[in-house]
Amino acid sequence: MPKRMQISIAMKNEVGALCRLCGMLARAQVNVMGLSIEDCSDEGFVRLIIDEPKKAIKTLDAAKIAHQEQEILLLELENEPGALQRVSAKLAGAGISIHYCYGTADLHGRGGALVLRVSDMPKALKVLEAEEKSLN
Repeated sequence: MPKRMQISIAMKNEVGALCRLCGMLARAQVNVMGLSIEDCSDEGFVRLIIDEPKKAIKTLDAAKIAHQEQEILLLELENEPGALQRVSAKLAGAGISIHYCYGTADLHGRGGALVLRVSDMPKALKVLEAEEKSLN
């Protein structure tokens, strides 16, 4: 259950904004592995999981694009009813809040990935790793 760095950027909600951001990252040889965008009226909030955080941060800094970095959990889940409920129940039972999450199932329906930002990362890792061991 890997911890990852996520980069968040507030961007003007306009045609081509995401294209420009992704183009800049591509030219820097940074691969976008996960993406979430929240739409607001004038701005969008972009969350990126990328393969090389340091390189991405350097690229954004050079372009003077304001950003924040957050530590997140990236979980692999079975694509089955109740999988998300089991994870959220374990966290809730340990008193850990989920600030936000986003995810997807793979195109073939066999598995999926879930990104979580939680209130207590070290405790969440312990709880979820214990659960993972009990399933194996």
